[in-house]
Amino acid sequence: MDASDISRRRLLGAAGVAGAAAAVGLAAAAEARAAAATTTTTATGTSQLDEPRLPLNVLLLAGLSADRVARLRELSPQLTVSREVDLASADVVFGPLSRERLARAPKLRWVQWLGAGVEHAPLEELIARDVILTNAQGCYAPEIAEHVFALLFALTRGIAQEVRRRSWGYEGPSPVGLRGMTMGIIGLGGIGRETARRAKAMDMKVIAVDAEPMLAEKFAYVDEVSLVEEGLTDLLKRADVLVLAAPHTPRTRGMIGAEQLAAMKKGSYLINVARGPLVKTGALLDALTSGHLAGAGLDVTDPEPLPADHPLWRQPNVVITSHIAGRSQFSWDRVQDVFTGNVARFVHRLPMVNVVDKRKGY
Repeated sequence: MDASDISRRRLLGAAGVAGAAAAVGLAAAAEARAAAATTTTTATGTSQLDEPRLPLNVLLLAGLSADRVARLRELSPQLTVSREVDLASADVVFGPLSRERLARAPKLRWVQWLGAGVEHAPLEELIARDVILTNAQGCYAPEIAEHVFALLFALTRGIAQEVRRRSWGYEGPSPVGLRGMTMGIIGLGGIGRETARRAKAMDMKVIAVDAEPMLAEKFAYVDEVSLVEEGLTDLLKRADVLVLAAPHTPRTRGMIGAEQLAAMKKGSYLINVARGPLVKTGALLDALTSGHLAGAGLDVTDPEPLPADHPLWRQPNVVITSHIAGRSQFSWDRVQDVFTGNVARFVHRLPMVNVVDKRKGY
């Protein structure tokens, strides 16, 4: 089975970030298979164990810890892992790859992208050359899900207003409790699932839509899930809190505009931890200034970076952070573990995790 045929959602399943964390264990399995397996043959003498993809040159365009580099080098003396690998001889790249660099890498077979979103990857060129693209889906999900609630609490508990006012004595709107509220999540990938899990811990009802068919029974923390084309309007009408956790693709760009915001409940909240262009900024401003939305928590904006004089900064019912939701002391380790696990899989022709469907953009 070719790695490009493996869906990230089928491999990660309901576990969300657990699928990414499992990379190390699966890498060990790949190493064990390579070390212990003896090539068996069929009655016709055909090998049932594909030859490893060796020799292999891995170019590091981003930092990989010394212990992980050593672990990869132990896989085979024919595996080179270094920042010094010449681009022209690179089979694998770990890090951001521009169109210009891709054009100078004729042997390239696989790129490990460092983020979950791949909208800045040279997708058309990767498709044309049949280069595998893997991403960091799930690696940042726990932190981003926590950030969803950081932004939401700043709004519902009046924390943002208190910090800005700098005086004792609460004068803002009455703090809002989340218990019994409905959270609507657009995008039930790793971030969406981790957010749903935390929402259920807050005694919220969780409904979701996704571009791929999913079963609510598979995800214990989601009460209802449907395809985005079929369920988005209903979700917008019912959600007290709308969370955007979908990838940025041509289909999702501008998916939340004036019509969708008008369909939302008066007094509801919008939280965007996906990408800024999913929301039409002018329409969002109108919904906030009119009072239709109670507030918005934004880790991403359009434009980004948000100019210092942009009116969003001045909205009292808006909390903005500078695209930091995925950061923590743990997230980069997960990205490195996904990559090192996938190197072992790639060498031994095992199914890889986080393989991107380049035509869909996720």
